[in-house]
Amino acid sequence: MMPAKKKVLFITDGIFPHSIGGMQRHSALLIKALAETSKLEIAVVHPHTENAFPSELGIQEIKIPFNFTGFYAKKCLEYSVLTGEVIRQHPESIVYSQGLSVIKGMREFGNRVIVNPHGLEPFQTIDITEKVKSLPIRMLEQYQFKHAAYIVSLGGHLTKILKGQVSDHGKIVVLPNAVHPGNPLKRDFDKEKLQLLFVGRFAFNKGINILMEAVQQLNKEGYSNRLQFNLIGKGPFFERYRKEYAFDNVHFMGFADDALLAESYRSNDLFVFPTRFEGMPTVVLEAMASGMPIVVSDTGATAELVSSENGYLIEKNNVRALKWAIQRFYQLSPAERLKLSEASYAKVCREFTWTKIAGMHLDLFDNFKPGK
Repeated sequence: MMPAKKKVLFITDGIFPHSIGGMQRHSALLIKALAETSKLEIAVVHPHTENAFPSELGIQEIKIPFNFTGFYAKKCLEYSVLTGEVIRQHPESIVYSQGLSVIKGMREFGNRVIVNPHGLEPFQTIDITEKVKSLPIRMLEQYQFKHAAYIVSLGGHLTKILKGQVSDHGKIVVLPNAVHPGNPLKRDFDKEKLQLLFVGRFAFNKGINILMEAVQQLNKEGYSNRLQFNLIGKGPFFERYRKEYAFDNVHFMGFADDALLAESYRSNDLFVFPTRFEGMPTVVLEAMASGMPIVVSDTGATAELVSSENGYLIEKNNVRALKWAIQRFYQLSPAERLKLSEASYAKVCREFTWTKIAGMHLDLFDNFKPGK
């Protein structure tokens, strides 16, 4: 007789593409990868009115239409009241909370809850103003950590942060982010003008101001005819920077759909991402899966992805370090650039595929006894 499948109840604040964001994309890809194993009985709670997954995957979707507009911490608490009611209706399920989707009721059912806080940005803030602003979120996450059965770290600095917040380090499990790598791309790196790609929000936390200052300095030093910067994304700084940094070698591309994004990964030579706070950024994984060498700040779990083998891990909030990495890559021969490219692709295929990460989740679920 076949053993009964483990029941897992995923609680999310959104599923890509109905909601845009790294955590929402992670929800969509992880749940789909787990459903394709046919080893779990999966139910998903989300705030959308439409289905988020194809019916053939056999995923039960529990819709709680909800608008998160407003004070985020308060909205998360309100949403968690509703998700808590669903959790009580599934007493045999392991509960997987994406971010702050499960808060209310943690004292009651936290012993069967896995919390994935992703980037832990409230614990990575730089100045006192940001620390004060992030205090409500930080307090809610600390409450989650105290009562959860397990807390997911994406790795790297995030594990160190969690160890500083949780006395029982056995509750911390490392489950990285992942990507679906396609076939390897042949690159020649012999363009007269190197193409550099940034993908992210035009906001403080993504370090877009660090990148723009580096571009300005590089242009003053004679690189304007050697480097082309292609910037994908929008955000609060977009219109201002498009006017302030209207250089001939900077292309403000705005929002890009999946097709344009995939083409941009293929056609550019170097991925630059001077982010200040991060989990394990999907955009870096996607760039690696397209064989791009990487320049990224050493924050969150980026050191798990990038080393001297496939790019440059730089100090965050440091224009000089970003400039140095770009100049160093420019000075490499096409063969040296190709070596970095091949290392990026090989690393992602070896360590960060959804097949591998789904398997790591299955191991956690297999050894998890709800109600223990």
